[in-house]
Amino acid sequence: MPPSALIHRASLRPSRAAALWLPLVAIVATLMVSYGTGHGFQPDAHGATVINVTGSVTADLYVDTTACAASSLVIGDLVPGTDGWKTAQDASGQVCALTFGTTNNSLGADLTILEDPGAPASPPAAMKCISTCIGSALNDFDGGSEPAAGTSAFGAQLISASAGASAAWTTGAAVHAIADAGSTACQTSAPGDGTCNFTFGATAAITDAPGGYQAQAQSLVLAR
Repeated sequence: MPPSALIHRASLRPSRAAALWLPLVAIVATLMVSYGTGHGFQPDAHGATVINVTGSVTADLYVDTTACAASSLVIGDLVPGTDGWKTAQDASGQVCALTFGTTNNSLGADLTILEDPGAPASPPAAMKCISTCIGSALNDFDGGSEPAAGTSAFGAQLISASAGASAAWTTGAAVHAIADAGSTACQTSAPGDGTCNFTFGATAAITDAPGGYQAQAQSLVLAR
């Protein structure tokens, strides 16, 4: 047979040895793709990882003291042992109105009243003497009615709650202490505003030293 015929037959039919190597070549090609890309052709049962992504949405709270004017906080002069309970509303005819609330907390907000943490620690009562009688104070008073004349006492009264607010303190004659630990005075139950009106009052005992007295109160709004 001419040599050209042998060459022609070899080009059409690969030898038996070459045919046996073809599957191996395919396997090697598969492995090379996996190595190059980092991905196999079968899912890896151990390749999944759970990553927890956390976050929070804070409550948007506010309090507006614009309608609590300085004149609504001045009790005026007290005669120790003689004058009965006297309030800033008695002296000026004004109340301290606080508007508070939340824009996004579905349960609403609490309005808390407390002594300013920045106030002097001693004496411990809120209404402290600031001139001529340093170290003296009127006692904190918390009760269901106004204290009697001649009592050393200072506290706040909730006059009313309106415009979306409800009273947590007893309104009217009840007097509430301005203490270190906050006390919830008013509440709202949904997003929006609420307004509460307060006045502050005092009476002095004959044993209370004469001088100028001042209490530092703080209003704090908390999410319910």
